[in-house]
Amino acid sequence: MSLLSWPRRRMCWRLPLLLALASGQAAAQPVETGSRVLAREAVIQEFADAQSRFIDIDGVAVHYKDQGHGPAVLLVHGTLGDQADWDGWAAVLSRRYRVLRLDLPSFGLSGPIGNGNYSVDRMLALVDGFMDEMGAERFAIAGTSYGGLVAFRYAATRSDRISALILANSAGIETGKPPATAASALGRAGIFHAAVVTAADIEKNLRHVLADPALVTPLMVRRKLAFANIRGRGEESVAGRVLYERGNPQRVLAHARAPALVLWGAANQALDPRTADAFVAAMKNACSAERIVYRDAGHLLIVDKAVQSATDAMAFLDRSLGGGLHCRTKS
Repeated sequence: MSLLSWPRRRMCWRLPLLLALASGQAAAQPVETGSRVLAREAVIQEFADAQSRFIDIDGVAVHYKDQGHGPAVLLVHGTLGDQADWDGWAAVLSRRYRVLRLDLPSFGLSGPIGNGNYSVDRMLALVDGFMDEMGAERFAIAGTSYGGLVAFRYAATRSDRISALILANSAGIETGKPPATAASALGRAGIFHAAVVTAADIEKNLRHVLADPALVTPLMVRRKLAFANIRGRGEESVAGRVLYERGNPQRVLAHARAPALVLWGAANQALDPRTADAFVAAMKNACSAERIVYRDAGHLLIVDKAVQSATDAMAFLDRSLGGGLHCRTKS
């Protein structure tokens, strides 16, 4: 497979459009219902950096980063997220581990899935192909929010490949607070179905998932604003929601065998900390299962408590992969 890196360049001709999006004025522009307005190639030129790589996995153009050396760790972002959400973790973990992270299709700089299959099973197959191409037969996996759902389903169904599992405010069990409260606070229906997403939409979502408002920087808003407005993102997001099936997460989690760490933010506005206990209890056949709750972290704790949570994750990986847990997983 050919690997491409894209130079970081300013696209001056796009500045008026980005300014319009930031102010909300672009919503008044005549655009096709359900579409978005930015070409993916232009957004790549704006936001890809020297570490960005692209690879074709079964027809999907995947944007990823590969940093550090050592045992492999895959980081999976959540809904409305992208691989840059893991910047703090990558900086810490790459000191002793090979850190791989990717943009899932319909997010970040990755391309679409041609047949429109945005199911969780399709994401698991994508992880299979990606890690095969990376030459990582066995690896640890960490996921946050929707990425946690992908991570634990992968760990439960491919236990021979997973050396350790980390879940940070994972979706999947979804207990503790009324779903209507979370949905209204996020304004997700508007983001998923809007012809154009505005900066106000992005800021509202970020302030919902982050406990520290100072972390909602102009650069973060601009990045996520552009990603959300790539042409076709509306249809992709809706397809992912339509194909989502909750199933029986406790039954699935019971098949996880690797040592597991559950991280939770007590200031999470969407899910109660009791959900962390439900995850730990469900992983009854895991080599080990433990949890850490951060009192003043929100749903996106990997950004709220980037260094602290990454340091805790690395200590867990050191114990798990170094034999400190005194248990064996299937190999």
